[in-house]
Amino acid sequence: MNVKSTVEAFWHGHSAGDHDALKTIVAKDIRWTVVGDTCPIARTYEGWDGFFGELLGGLAAAFVPGTLTMRLKGLYADEEQGVGILHLEETATLHNGNSISLEIVDVITVRDGQIIDVREVMDLAAVNAAFGF
Repeated sequence: MNVKSTVEAFWHGHSAGDHDALKTIVAKDIRWTVVGDTCPIARTYEGWDGFFGELLGGLAAAFVPGTLTMRLKGLYADEEQGVGILHLEETATLHNGNSISLEIVDVITVRDGQIIDVREVMDLAAVNAAFGF
């Protein structure tokens, strides 16, 4: 699977909340970094436990079920470098009553059809405000 098709498969699985599909393309030892140092979620999540459990599980627990929407704004791939870029817009309502609306850019490294590293960039001030950090 090439970089573009891997990133497309990730987008489809992620936007559908299909963790089984994601596990076919997300390496078990993935490193997912939310870039920054001004927000508690900004750190590196290691492996499936970190990505699926800590990061996605924590977000799912914070969001009111059925309120998360994701819209694809762009998907780009550099096959030679093994890197894809996913640009999306995400909105949700949190259990604390706040709403969040973010543009997110993921820089995704792919090797042999597996996502091995992601650097995720977003407005951490908006995250802090919505979550009450």
